[in-house]
Amino acid sequence: MTKPLPDLATLDDAQLIEHYGATMVALLERGIVRSANNPMADIAERIVASYVGGELAAPNEKSFDVTSADGTTLQVKALRRTRSNRTGLSALRSMAFDELAVVVFENDMTVIEGVFVPKAAVEELMGWSKTWQANRVGLTRKFLADDRVVRVPADQLLTTLR
Repeated sequence: MTKPLPDLATLDDAQLIEHYGATMVALLERGIVRSANNPMADIAERIVASYVGGELAAPNEKSFDVTSADGTTLQVKALRRTRSNRTGLSALRSMAFDELAVVVFENDMTVIEGVFVPKAAVEELMGWSKTWQANRVGLTRKFLADDRVVRVPADQLLTTLR
Protein backbone atom coordinates (compact mmCIF):
# COMPACT_ATOMS: atom_id res chain seq x y z
CA MET A 1 0.00 0.00 0.00
CA THR A 2 1.33 3.42 -0.98
CA LYS A 3 1.81 5.94 1.79
CA PRO A 4 -0.17 9.13 1.04
CA LEU A 5 1.88 12.17 0.15
CA PRO A 6 1.89 14.97 2.71
CA ASP A 7 -0.07 18.14 2.01
CA LEU A 8 2.91 20.37 1.22
CA ALA A 9 0.96 23.48 2.20
CA THR A 10 0.84 22.24 5.81
CA LEU A 11 4.62 21.83 6.13
CA ASP A 12 6.76 24.57 7.61
CA ASP A 13 9.81 25.74 5.66
CA ALA A 14 12.25 23.35 7.37
CA GLN A 15 9.94 20.37 6.81
CA LEU A 16 9.42 21.30 3.18
CA ILE A 17 13.19 21.50 2.59
CA GLU A 18 13.63 18.15 4.37
CA HIS A 19 10.93 16.61 2.15
CA TYR A 20 12.72 17.93 -0.95
CA GLY A 21 16.01 16.48 0.29
CA ALA A 22 14.44 13.08 0.96
CA THR A 23 12.88 13.13 -2.49
CA MET A 24 16.25 13.91 -4.10
CA VAL A 25 17.90 11.02 -2.21
CA ALA A 26 15.18 8.63 -3.36
CA LEU A 27 15.50 9.80 -6.99
CA LEU A 28 19.27 9.25 -6.84
CA GLU A 29 18.95 5.81 -5.20
CA ARG A 30 16.45 4.68 -7.85
CA GLY A 31 18.68 5.87 -10.69
CA ILE A 32 16.11 8.37 -11.93
CA VAL A 33 18.72 11.12 -11.60
CA ARG A 34 22.49 10.80 -11.83
CA SER A 35 23.52 13.54 -9.41
CA ALA A 36 22.24 15.55 -6.49
CA ASN A 37 21.94 18.65 -8.68
CA ASN A 38 18.66 20.07 -9.94
CA PRO A 39 16.88 16.94 -11.23
CA MET A 40 15.25 18.45 -14.33
CA ALA A 41 18.12 17.73 -16.72
CA ASP A 42 18.57 14.15 -15.50
CA ILE A 43 14.83 13.47 -15.73
CA ALA A 44 14.64 14.95 -19.25
CA GLU A 45 17.62 12.85 -20.37
CA ARG A 46 16.03 9.69 -19.00
CA ILE A 47 12.71 10.45 -20.72
CA VAL A 48 14.45 11.02 -24.07
CA ALA A 49 16.66 7.93 -23.75
CA SER A 50 13.62 5.80 -23.04
CA TYR A 51 11.61 7.34 -25.89
CA VAL A 52 14.34 6.79 -28.52
CA GLY A 53 15.33 3.36 -27.18
CA GLY A 54 18.78 4.71 -26.45
CA GLU A 55 21.44 4.95 -23.80
CA LEU A 56 22.53 7.80 -21.59
CA ALA A 57 25.95 9.17 -22.44
CA ALA A 58 28.66 9.18 -19.79
CA PRO A 59 28.10 12.03 -17.30
CA ASN A 60 31.29 13.77 -18.46
CA GLU A 61 30.25 13.81 -22.16
CA LYS A 62 29.99 17.49 -23.07
CA SER A 63 28.51 17.29 -26.56
CA PHE A 64 25.47 15.05 -26.21
CA ASP A 65 23.40 13.33 -23.54
CA VAL A 66 21.79 10.34 -25.28
CA THR A 67 22.65 7.98 -28.11
CA SER A 68 19.56 6.49 -29.77
CA ALA A 69 19.23 2.87 -30.87
CA ASP A 70 20.19 3.92 -34.44
CA GLY A 71 23.30 5.82 -33.26
CA THR A 72 21.84 9.33 -33.42
CA THR A 73 23.35 11.58 -30.74
CA LEU A 74 20.95 13.90 -28.93
CA GLN A 75 21.68 16.99 -26.89
CA VAL A 76 18.86 17.10 -24.31
CA LYS A 77 17.50 20.26 -22.73
CA ALA A 78 14.71 20.74 -20.22
CA LEU A 79 12.38 23.71 -20.08
CA ARG A 80 10.20 24.24 -17.03
CA ARG A 81 7.37 26.67 -17.71
CA THR A 82 7.69 28.67 -14.51
CA ARG A 83 6.14 31.53 -16.50
CA SER A 84 3.85 31.04 -19.48
CA ASN A 85 6.12 33.13 -21.71
CA ARG A 86 9.33 31.29 -20.77
CA THR A 87 11.03 30.00 -23.91
CA GLY A 88 14.80 30.14 -23.31
CA LEU A 89 16.90 27.00 -23.01
CA SER A 90 20.28 26.64 -21.39
CA ALA A 91 23.30 27.37 -23.56
CA LEU A 92 24.50 25.08 -26.33
CA ARG A 93 28.23 24.99 -25.60
CA SER A 94 28.99 22.34 -28.21
CA MET A 95 27.34 21.57 -31.52
CA ALA A 96 28.76 18.03 -31.75
CA PHE A 97 25.37 16.30 -31.76
CA ASP A 98 22.88 15.16 -34.41
CA GLU A 99 19.63 16.32 -32.88
CA LEU A 100 18.35 18.59 -30.12
CA ALA A 101 15.67 17.14 -27.85
CA VAL A 102 13.75 19.33 -25.42
CA VAL A 103 11.42 18.07 -22.73
CA VAL A 104 8.95 20.77 -21.73
CA PHE A 105 7.57 20.63 -18.17
CA GLU A 106 4.78 22.51 -16.41
CA ASN A 107 5.80 24.39 -13.27
CA ASP A 108 4.76 21.34 -11.17
CA MET A 109 7.06 19.10 -13.32
CA THR A 110 4.21 17.51 -15.30
CA VAL A 111 5.55 16.74 -18.77
CA ILE A 112 3.88 18.78 -21.53
CA GLU A 113 5.73 17.56 -24.62
CA GLY A 114 9.00 16.65 -26.27
CA VAL A 115 10.46 18.71 -29.09
CA PHE A 116 12.97 17.12 -31.49
CA VAL A 117 14.99 19.26 -33.88
CA PRO A 118 17.73 18.26 -36.32
CA LYS A 119 21.07 20.01 -35.85
CA ALA A 120 20.81 21.86 -39.20
CA ALA A 121 17.59 23.54 -38.07
CA VAL A 122 19.09 24.40 -34.68
CA GLU A 123 22.08 26.03 -36.37
CA GLU A 124 19.78 28.17 -38.53
CA LEU A 125 17.49 29.20 -35.67
CA MET A 126 19.95 29.76 -32.81
CA GLY A 127 21.64 32.97 -31.84
CA TRP A 128 24.87 33.89 -30.10
CA SER A 129 24.64 35.26 -26.57
CA LYS A 130 27.40 37.66 -25.56
CA THR A 131 26.29 37.31 -21.95
CA TRP A 132 26.52 33.51 -21.94
CA GLN A 133 29.35 33.35 -24.51
CA ALA A 134 27.48 30.48 -26.12
CA ASN A 135 24.78 29.64 -28.64
CA ARG A 136 21.23 30.01 -27.36
CA VAL A 137 17.91 28.85 -28.66
CA GLY A 138 14.39 29.36 -27.43
CA LEU A 139 11.13 27.56 -28.05
CA THR A 140 9.64 30.63 -29.70
CA ARG A 141 6.67 30.58 -32.07
CA LYS A 142 9.08 30.92 -35.01
CA PHE A 143 11.22 28.03 -33.77
CA LEU A 144 8.25 25.73 -33.13
CA ALA A 145 6.67 26.61 -36.51
CA ASP A 146 9.69 25.33 -38.45
CA ASP A 147 8.75 22.28 -40.56
CA ARG A 148 11.74 20.32 -39.28
CA VAL A 149 10.59 20.52 -35.66
CA VAL A 150 8.80 17.40 -34.40
CA ARG A 151 6.55 17.85 -31.37
CA VAL A 152 5.68 14.74 -29.38
CA PRO A 153 2.79 14.98 -26.88
CA ALA A 154 3.48 13.84 -23.32
CA ASP A 155 1.30 10.72 -23.58
CA GLN A 156 3.44 9.46 -26.49
CA LEU A 157 6.74 10.65 -25.02
CA LEU A 158 6.17 8.85 -21.72
CA THR A 159 4.77 5.52 -22.97
CA THR A 160 8.10 3.73 -22.62
CA LEU A 161 8.66 4.98 -19.05
CA ARG A 162 5.57 3.35 -17.57
